[in-house]
Amino acid sequence: MRGVILRSLAVLLAGGAVLAGILYVASTVDSRPPLVTDLELTQHLAADASVALTTTSIVVTFSEAVDHASAEGAFTTDPAIDGSFSWSGTTLTFTPAGPLPLDAQFRVVVRPGARDRAGNVMSDAAQPFAFATVGSPRVVATDPAAEATDVPLDTSIGITFSTLMDTASVEAAITVRPAMPYKLRWSGERLALVPDDPLPAGTTVRVGIGAGAHDLGGTRLHAPLVLAFSTVRAGLEAHLLLPADGAEGIAVTSAIGVVFNVALNPDSVAPEVLTITPSVAGSLQAVALPGAAGMTDHGARLLQFVPSAPLPANTTFEIAVGRDLQSTDGVQLATELAWSFTTGSPSTTLSNQIVFLSDRAGVGNVWAMNPDGSNQRQVSTEVSPVTDFAVAPDGRSLVVGDGAQLVELLADGRDRRVLTDAGAIEFDPAYSPDGRSIAFARADAATGGGLGIWQRVVAGGDATQLPTDASGQPSASASTSPSASAEPAPLLREPTYAPDGSAIAYVDTAGAVAIVDLDGNQRTAVTFDSSGPPAWVPDAIEVLLTGTSRRLPPDAVAAPRHPAGAPVLPLAPSYGVRPAGYRWVRDAASVTPTTFAVGARSFAVDGAGRVAYVTAGSDKPSGPVWISDGGR
Repeated sequence: MRGVILRSLAVLLAGGAVLAGILYVASTVDSRPPLVTDLELTQHLAADASVALTTTSIVVTFSEAVDHASAEGAFTTDPAIDGSFSWSGTTLTFTPAGPLPLDAQFRVVVRPGARDRAGNVMSDAAQPFAFATVGSPRVVATDPAAEATDVPLDTSIGITFSTLMDTASVEAAITVRPAMPYKLRWSGERLALVPDDPLPAGTTVRVGIGAGAHDLGGTRLHAPLVLAFSTVRAGLEAHLLLPADGAEGIAVTSAIGVVFNVALNPDSVAPEVLTITPSVAGSLQAVALPGAAGMTDHGARLLQFVPSAPLPANTTFEIAVGRDLQSTDGVQLATELAWSFTTGSPSTTLSNQIVFLSDRAGVGNVWAMNPDGSNQRQVSTEVSPVTDFAVAPDGRSLVVGDGAQLVELLADGRDRRVLTDAGAIEFDPAYSPDGRSIAFARADAATGGGLGIWQRVVAGGDATQLPTDASGQPSASASTSPSASAEPAPLLREPTYAPDGSAIAYVDTAGAVAIVDLDGNQRTAVTFDSSGPPAWVPDAIEVLLTGTSRRLPPDAVAAPRHPAGAPVLPLAPSYGVRPAGYRWVRDAASVTPTTFAVGARSFAVDGAGRVAYVTAGSDKPSGPVWISDGGR
């Protein structure tokens, strides 16, 4: 029995040894043919792997290492493509010799014949792979859509292309109107323009991409993009508080108001819309901006409360405007407005005061203070910014101008009176030495043409035109009703009375300075490009001028024609021209340079003949202030 068991074990061990040998041979000898495990494109649309860019290559991945020549021989395309092969392990890459044609269909097949290293041959063709090339790149979507309306102001602008684009070429071809700063962000075929600030309200935004944009293969955009959409209208917004929040020294004659971004609905202007603490009696209405501020804006954008009496001095007022106020299209205020200001202490004279322009109350106006800086207070209360003014010799009144209309008032702000007639633009006021007359320049509001130098009596009455041509008569071109077909006349500027009141010097922007004798209507002139008002010396024999005595090329000086419908700004040196100081004796044929004011930009002369002037260069508008005895 024991012998039988031993013989059985021996048989089993021998059989196991034979089976192990068979399994070892089977595991070390490769008899399986290679397979294609993947066919793909190196460059394709992100959304569709079967749509190729024209610069794509084709990648074939085998299940094992294969003989390169046999695999390359098995690779075919229909239609045929010229190109070359490269290898990385078990991966074959076919790179076309040049860009593939646009909008073409291709079929890739790996036929039987590829051999592995053991000699096994792929007997079945791989599953065919079909792909198409892109056409010319196109914009396939935009966000917002073309002609969209009421687009939110915080919107980013999205543009989706049909293919991957060369980002640099696209960015160089972008235009945005109105111009605004923005950032560009790419995500595949999608480009986002992200504005740095909210889009402008109630505006048509136009985004363009020119034909210079191209895809990664160099193919230009099929057609330029022109995308236009409109943003939502802004809600009713305050642009300016009058007086400004926290302002001190406000004139007791000041009105209280708000300038809004759009015109107001008059029916919404009820008394309870505006509250003032402490309470003040007066009238509330929506009005158009006056003077120069309203020359191109005729809507009633100003909510104005006019007190029926001067405000108490040295008093703080708190103002609130409620949300019931509406624009003409029914849009309400988003939030209630609230601010405060403090009145100053008025004075009946500006004598021995420092008088200056400041916008500390929200709008440029005339202010005054004591020489030691105390009692700083607002004098004029115009809504349109004051750009020039003249103080009467006795200091009890003044005239202010915004480049369009002149307003006369007392030094304490009372008795405000608009001097300028409808249809005219008046500017550059000057008081006569005796304070009885005011000289000023006038232009036509419709054409911008000069209407000469005028004079009016302070006590009242019609203005009269001064003789400003060589005949000693009022200029025909400067009449109050110039011909519509006539060339607009140059402006006459900065009339300035002689200290004895016998004459007026003025600037002709066509390139001259003239003096009119008020007694005999005699006129003398000298060629001169003036950049500031004439300044008389005390003996009334000569004037100091700033500018240049030689005529410059037309493109080197400001155009002498004033644009229609625009306020007239104070004279200033032309950019790139260094002003200089000159003297002109009334009867002399030419001017002579000053020896004490080289580079002078403007002059002022006191009764003792001392001269103050500011110097400036061609590259800067101002410099130090100097005081001289006039070179005597």
